[in-house]
Amino acid sequence: MRIFLCTLLAAITLLGAPVAMAERDDGPGPGSLAPGWLMAIDFVFVRPPSLVLSIASTAVFIASLPITYPIGAATGPRSLGTYIVSAPWRFTTSRYYGDFSEYRDHRTITGREISD
Repeated sequence: MRIFLCTLLAAITLLGAPVAMAERDDGPGPGSLAPGWLMAIDFVFVRPPSLVLSIASTAVFIASLPITYPIGAATGPRSLGTYIVSAPWRFTTSRYYGDFSEYRDHRTITGREISD
């Protein structure tokens, strides 16, 4: 139990690193920081369940590999891995706190380029 709590604390601490290193302006419009209350809600109520679901979806993906890999559904840009592994992890770790639609690399949740 003690190891689990230490691991959970380390994961939550590491999730805070992107905010500490964020280089964004405080002006209005795209690229501005979210309000403090929205960042707090994201940190307390959205990130922890998102982390748990990311771990669970990764476990489901690994368990499904004996079926999905031979038929070719496990690899590629529009594969099962992209949707049930990459997307949850990107939502958990690749966006600024309080910002639910924009990712740091300005791509979609599945990692594809945004077409204008």
